[in-house]
Amino acid sequence: MNNNEWVKWTDSTLMEKMIILSQDEVLKYFLEESYSLELLLRLLKYQGVDGIENLYNSIVSGKPKQPAFDRYLKRLENFNLICKERSGDKRVWGIYLTDFCIQRLHFSKLTFRDMSPTLVKSIDESFTYSSRKSMSSNFTM
Repeated sequence: MNNNEWVKWTDSTLMEKMIILSQDEVLKYFLEESYSLELLLRLLKYQGVDGIENLYNSIVSGKPKQPAFDRYLKRLENFNLICKERSGDKRVWGIYLTDFCIQRLHFSKLTFRDMSPTLVKSIDESFTYSSRKSMSSNFTM
């Protein structure tokens, strides 16, 4: 594949993913702000981020002031797309994509497999767990 074909392929692939994302009733919230998609990709790639401030500082896209960013995170949390958990430090909140969000990404064909070991691992585990669970329920009937 030459350079022009590569650019064309990556542009069309990314555009297709953005269209699919925009058509999902919940995942579309990751396209609301100028930094939303970058936020999604960072949380996928790094399997979450320790510290809201660290996450805010890592965003390179245009971003609002910290209070508006915090409100946006709260909005994503209300839609069950991200969760905040106390990290090992206890003074810092870790920000993670929820299992619900990861499953929506998977079933929307938005796997971003090249970027997200979390997505691949969680999907594999959930399918393994659900198939084990269904097999065990078949044996107990």
